[in-house]
Amino acid sequence: MSHRLNPQDEPVLDVDDIQGNILLGFNKDHQRLIGVSFHEMPSAKAWLRRILPHISSTREVFHFNTLFRLARSRRGGGEAVGLIASWFNIAFSRDGIAKLTSAAQADDLPDTAFVNGLGKDRSIALGDFAPLPADDPTSNWVVGGTGRAPDVLLIIASDSPAQLDELTRVVIPNEAVDSPGAPSIVWQELGETRPDLPGHEHFGFKDGVSQPGVYGLISKRPRVFLTPRFLKPSAAGEVNFAKPGQPLILPGNFVLGYPSNNRNDGTPVDPPPLRQPWFRNGSFLVFRRLNQNVAGFHQFLAAQAAILAQRPEFSGLRPERLGAQLVGRWPSGAPISRVPDRDDPALARAPLANNDFFFGKDTPAPDLLPGVTPPAVFPAALEGANGPVCPHAAHILKVNPRDLASDVGPDFDTLTRRILRRGIPFGQPLKPGSLVDDGAERGLHFLCYQSSIEQQFEFLQQRWMNSAGGPASGGHDIIVGQRPDLHREAEIRAIHPGDRLSEKITAPTQWVTPTGGGYFFAPSISALSTVLAADSPVSALTASRKKRRPAARPTPGG
Repeated sequence: MSHRLNPQDEPVLDVDDIQGNILLGFNKDHQRLIGVSFHEMPSAKAWLRRILPHISSTREVFHFNTLFRLARSRRGGGEAVGLIASWFNIAFSRDGIAKLTSAAQADDLPDTAFVNGLGKDRSIALGDFAPLPADDPTSNWVVGGTGRAPDVLLIIASDSPAQLDELTRVVIPNEAVDSPGAPSIVWQELGETRPDLPGHEHFGFKDGVSQPGVYGLISKRPRVFLTPRFLKPSAAGEVNFAKPGQPLILPGNFVLGYPSNNRNDGTPVDPPPLRQPWFRNGSFLVFRRLNQNVAGFHQFLAAQAAILAQRPEFSGLRPERLGAQLVGRWPSGAPISRVPDRDDPALARAPLANNDFFFGKDTPAPDLLPGVTPPAVFPAALEGANGPVCPHAAHILKVNPRDLASDVGPDFDTLTRRILRRGIPFGQPLKPGSLVDDGAERGLHFLCYQSSIEQQFEFLQQRWMNSAGGPASGGHDIIVGQRPDLHREAEIRAIHPGDRLSEKITAPTQWVTPTGGGYFFAPSISALSTVLAADSPVSALTASRKKRRPAARPTPGG
């Protein structure tokens, strides 16, 4: 049985109603996150009505991204100088929605994790560290935590720092404009791509290389796909890909109200009924503010590589290669499945090659659509013949086992676990090459969208990253895995196998520490106007239902 959709059957997405950061991502160099709390509801709703026209839709982001790609292509791959945009999206905590509507409506949202919120219990379940077992890991968070989640999270992004500041001034609550009792800002922080290593996180590795593709059309006539297609359709019964390494996943895995994938064979599953019609076109947002101990991580790599290099099977091991084994990619983003012994920046820059690898079999040459220019020739990924090349504890395998059957099901099951990541670094980079902590705070604003926090983000963190046995045995995710006892270990591959194929290493501490976060719901733009910002939620709900009811057909002779 095939899970593939025929192109004529792909759903037309409500791109004017779905917020723009969900399915496509803002992909801007400058991004500000702002936590807001409500006080008086009439003032809160008035503020929401004022900022509603500034909320960016999927259609806007899609067309700008298309224009940006065309401009870069015309310039031979160079920067599209002068082509800039600024975007704004919004998401609400459970309590924020309850204040604007009712507790019953907020609790109708189909995700227990969202309804409960990211407080002590969920944080402990995620493996977050607390000094004592009875302590609350969120007690020292700078934003969010038990009973302290902001009602609203604003996401403002731009290509220009000046325009980011200008849009921020426009959309933040302002008592002079929004009347007394207006919402107040409880936290804000700037995230920016690294000026020295654009697209890299603070440990020095390229981030966001692998993102799933999403089935769906921007329009039927002309037929425009949300995710561009470069490959011919896969054979029946196999996962379908938009480009090498980018599986196509049904939109219901990320946005409420659309078909999703069956976990056993990938076939389309109709969306479950929603208790409130205005939930459609919304998505659940996870935010985690993650501090990174960059100096400590690189000290560990240097010390561990020096110890291992004394053994014949690891002679010549460098800290950079050890880090690549723990991540699954070299700092440039080149996958070790294709280049296990050296970094290859050219491979990392090749969008049809840098994600083209499987973990359980040798990767065949891509079957490109007519007119698609083949990538340059790079070493093949031979995980079947020579593998495993990538350790099973590597971060990229832990969160996406690709073709491997996992501890819970076949490779189709992995499709249902994927998330849409929208993170960006915060804080200034550590001085390059330094192994001494300068005391400054730096890390990642981790953001991801999904239709089920429990079955996607929480599953990935609890079942796979924090576990030594999932999705395949081989150790913990030493990079991002969280454990309350801080104990994590991983098997790494010998670089001169001989009689010993792998070695187990133990992390002495944790280099990624949660310092804030929350669970939010990013509603549709129509839900904001007809329900959340409306003066009367009950009448607005009725209006929303009427808006989506098809018009009655005229009777004969009528």
